[in-house]
Amino acid sequence: MRLAACLILLLTWLLGGCAGLEPAQPPDLNIPDSHLFGVTRLAFDPKGERVASAGFKGDLAVWSVPEGRAISRLNWHNTPVRGLAWVDDDRLLSAEEAGVIVISDLTEGRVLGKHVTMPGLTSLAYMAQAKLVVAGYENGRVMAFSYPGLEPLKQLDLGSAVVALASDHAGDRLAVSTDDQAVRLLDRTLAEIQRLDLPSATALELSFSPDDRELASGAWYKLFYWDLATGRLRVQQTEHWGAVTSIDYHPDGQRLISLGRHTDANLRLVTADAGKVLRRLQGHRLCGAAVRISPDGRYVASGSDDESIRFYDLSKPYRPQRVGNNW
Repeated sequence: MRLAACLILLLTWLLGGCAGLEPAQPPDLNIPDSHLFGVTRLAFDPKGERVASAGFKGDLAVWSVPEGRAISRLNWHNTPVRGLAWVDDDRLLSAEEAGVIVISDLTEGRVLGKHVTMPGLTSLAYMAQAKLVVAGYENGRVMAFSYPGLEPLKQLDLGSAVVALASDHAGDRLAVSTDDQAVRLLDRTLAEIQRLDLPSATALELSFSPDDRELASGAWYKLFYWDLATGRLRVQQTEHWGAVTSIDYHPDGQRLISLGRHTDANLRLVTADAGKVLRRLQGHRLCGAAVRISPDGRYVASGSDDESIRFYDLSKPYRPQRVGNNW
């Protein structure tokens, strides 16, 4: 059995390597050594002029777009950052695995608020309309805190580890996926308002479409899409040879970017309706961690275990290159 498992892993790795050899658009900017031991989260600011990043050692950074100039570095956390979200142009939410949630004032470079919750934090979302900070945990809990006070308000036990959280753009619905493969929609009181069709694998990251009519997720080898009017699921196969660890909708709602993690760290820009590959972006050297598209749809930012952050300009003509020319 062990030999068979090893052979399967070797075959998957080889196939993934072949997938990564296809011509792809190189990054316009590569920021090496951005975070020691790798990037865990990325988030563009509301104007798309800066991107915040977080690392495995708990450090935060803010970079200019598209120059990649380091604007600030913050060290409020000590364990991997598992949640990162902009509240407005000057305030950033972050949360670490140990359960510490922080509100940062980026103008003054100081902590505006801090709350220590339970360890095992896996994900974070900000519900703007309700002014709620919501965190998910390995023990199956979902907890809501007030903003900006971070006072605990409500909690829900889902019975299985929380994998991902996402707030819709209206800021009053929350999507949550758990390790038992369930995907739910909750309201601002954390009451369940909809149970979506059960996918065939755990939903690894969730993203609402710009019009909030659809919910997408990455999974092993696949992308899942739910019609939120009916809860029905459709499935797209991808070119990824492993877990699709991070996804993000283009602002036009017609396209979606995906980033692989296991066996490939490639990026694919695809049509949301049919999964047609529009652009292949050259992948990282190690496992992909996070990918985001700027609010104007021009730039893709991606981060990886290889400690780099990369920017790709989607406004440029698509001229894929061989991997031998990779950064």
